[in-house]
Amino acid sequence: MLTILLRTLIIYLTLVVTMRVMGKRQLGELEVSELVTTLLLSEVASLPITNQDIPLAFAIVPVLTLMSLEVLLSGLLLHVPVLKKALSVRPTILIRHGKPDAAAMKKSRISAEELFSHLRQKGVSDPDQVEYAIAEPNGQLSVALRATERQATTRELGVDPPEPGIMHLIIHDGVINDRNLTLAGRDRRWLDQLLAAHRLTPDRVFLLLTDDGGTVRILPRRTS
Repeated sequence: MLTILLRTLIIYLTLVVTMRVMGKRQLGELEVSELVTTLLLSEVASLPITNQDIPLAFAIVPVLTLMSLEVLLSGLLLHVPVLKKALSVRPTILIRHGKPDAAAMKKSRISAEELFSHLRQKGVSDPDQVEYAIAEPNGQLSVALRATERQATTRELGVDPPEPGIMHLIIHDGVINDRNLTLAGRDRRWLDQLLAAHRLTPDRVFLLLTDDGGTVRILPRRTS
């Protein structure tokens, strides 16, 4: 039993390092070559775990080889356009100026039902609202609405609102995140004054957020 645990731990750590080096994304965002590599990694890595007669090297060496090949291929695709054109899937325009492209849909093997389902998930009920709908290499559908369907921007309305930036998580479940505090341009003194003004201490705060514009949101812990 101990042998199985050790072998599993070694394979797990090897895969974690490999995937970290390869910079893998979520499964739904992988391109074809990346998906093939991921499937091969899972198959090769499982062999020494399920069969103790197989040496660990029989998994570690192929895993490192696949990692090297994937990193090398990624580098080549960046610097050799011809190779990228041959191996990479190109984006396909499925809707152009509100009109679905039957030939492109057939080439991508996407039915009208699937296309409309993707549009509904994007909040679009009518293809005529779409200027462009593009099937991306990672399988996702990008949708650009017609100008008449987009919400007016503050620039178009002639309004110049302050830029709030992003929300920074300063306290979570009573724990202060000093890194986010620094990113927000704040310090412990500011935080102490803020908490004192609300008659709170960090251990009594579930969430405390602030954005670059100074907006603060505090959610105290519930008392039982």
